[in-house]
Amino acid sequence: MSFHGNNELALHVPDPAAAEAFWVDVMGCSVVARTEQYVGLASGALRLYLVRDPARTHDAVIPSFDVPDRAAAIERLRAAGCTLVPVGPHAPGEMYVRDAQGIVFDVVERRPATE
Repeated sequence: MSFHGNNELALHVPDPAAAEAFWVDVMGCSVVARTEQYVGLASGALRLYLVRDPARTHDAVIPSFDVPDRAAAIERLRAAGCTLVPVGPHAPGEMYVRDAQGIVFDVVERRPATE
């Protein structure tokens, strides 16, 4: 199993539209996607997702790792002592991973581009 850091961060905020103003007007990001639950931003290779989370229960900034098989990755992580935590109200049933030190991160199933 391989884990590859990607260029994506989820930023959990109470109001994505309000946060968008700062990230676009001050930080110079470009809006690349928008739904009721998130605003997707780009700044160079970095992708930020301003995710609606009015009552956050974990870290505000969530790094993301690509894996070829999410179910296998979750199994390996749980065997290593990790636990699963809910992503938030915008994604019912979806889970992030929390390691033994309390660091929360996401694993995203993506096949390598060569497949």
